[in-house]
Amino acid sequence: MRATYRNDEDVARLHIESLLARHRHQVDAIPEHLRRLYARRAARSLAGQVALGGAVLVAMAAAAPPLLGVLDDGAATITLLAAWATSALAYVVGRELADGRLRRALSREIQQSGDVHADRARLEAAAPEACVRGMIDAEERRSVALPLAGAVVLAPLTLHFAIYCCLGGWFSTWSELIEDFDKWVRLSLVLVGHVHAVVAYLAFRHAREIHAASTPDLAAGAPRGAVRALGYAALASLLPGGILYLIPPLIVLATGAVILPAFALARRRALAERQLIEG
Repeated sequence: MRATYRNDEDVARLHIESLLARHRHQVDAIPEHLRRLYARRAARSLAGQVALGGAVLVAMAAAAPPLLGVLDDGAATITLLAAWATSALAYVVGRELADGRLRRALSREIQQSGDVHADRARLEAAAPEACVRGMIDAEERRSVALPLAGAVVLAPLTLHFAIYCCLGGWFSTWSELIEDFDKWVRLSLVLVGHVHAVVAYLAFRHAREIHAASTPDLAAGAPRGAVRALGYAALASLLPGGILYLIPPLIVLATGAVILPAFALARRRALAERQLIEG
């Protein structure tokens, strides 16, 4: 009886060796475009997280002078610009991290527990390409929501800063320029800061709808998050000061007309990636 049990284990070990060889072959056969696609999605997610964190720091830097009585030294403007730079760096780092995450996920399929029969069953069920495709799909919603929300929160003030530099930058030093623009950042947060939160929420909602939509629906043009976001942003800008003064809604509409096409770009990017996966 014991000899029979040992023979069963020996057979299982031999089978495991062949299954490990098959797994290595399947991993090598995973299409390179799937690996790159996962890396891009994971990198966008990380960059979006950093961008949203940068937006919070911009608000804190803008609120610090009046709340804490510290000098207004352009910290909010510097933080705004730094948020873009750190987001770009996060994207590069995210691609490297994604490669390691893929390797760890695939290695877990072949990690041996000491129970040869359980290991053999797990290896028989292992499907490396299906694992990668599952990780790609799981990352879709985050890879749309986080960078889109980060972009639409940071972009309005960045666009305003570019216009401000073109109009007044010729007559000011850099320190004067960023200190003066900090006042605009502070005023924007008071009048339309809540609009940024509304649009960020709509970015997450847009990503959820994209993830839930079928590929034919995405190709047909739905969901229409950009129009909805612009409308809600304009309505939100009516409070607190827009009802009496139409300047906040007008600024929001003008800025949104330039920035909110990012919603449509996010849909097109998701569609292109879906078609790449399914093709």
